[in-house]
Amino acid sequence: MGFIDFIVNGFILKFLDIAYVHIIPNYGIGILLLTLLVKLIFYPLTRKQFQSMNAMKAIQPKLQALQKKHKSDPKKLQQSMMQLYKDNNVNPLSGCLPMLVQLPIFFAIFHGINSETFQIMTQQVGVYAGFVPFWIDNLVQPDRFFILPALVGASTWWSQKLMAINPQQQKIMAFLPIVMVFICLKMPAGVLLYWASSQIISTIQQIMANKSIDAANGIITVKS
Repeated sequence: MGFIDFIVNGFILKFLDIAYVHIIPNYGIGILLLTLLVKLIFYPLTRKQFQSMNAMKAIQPKLQALQKKHKSDPKKLQQSMMQLYKDNNVNPLSGCLPMLVQLPIFFAIFHGINSETFQIMTQQVGVYAGFVPFWIDNLVQPDRFFILPALVGASTWWSQKLMAINPQQQKIMAFLPIVMVFICLKMPAGVLLYWASSQIISTIQQIMANKSIDAANGIITVKS
């Protein structure tokens, strides 16, 4: 937990404190600003992820053809798939890297919002501990209207529609948005505010990146 603690105390809580004092006295707004900053920092990696996803989508028909052709010969199938990846300059694992890199930030947000330090920061006299009074009046407590869990579920569903996944994967992942909603029900609103806004920004980035990639590259030609 040393690295996570470093991110929590050396970056996240300091950023939230500075944002509260010097930008706007609202820790919810601070979390949104933090989310935007993180997404901007990691956008170059995220763009590569989108490019990888588009490339994987382009070769899906060839992959499915290989799976049918070599369904009784796993070794030959593996060799053919690797050759297809090589010929089309596709790394099937490259799409996972940006998500893995950003996981420590999410864990740090979770531990930061749940930390005693953040609770002390929000419990000081004259400090507002929430986001908006009629909805989230305490970022450490769950969202009592379940709006944020619903947003996480909806953004997860929409992100899946934009992902380059085959029909079989779509069936497997169909229940993921529902699972995400249940996972989020009891989580602190501050964590979900980061998570939901991060998902929404990622979806917008993905749509914009896909358009720019299509405009720059035109129709992708898949090599046999």
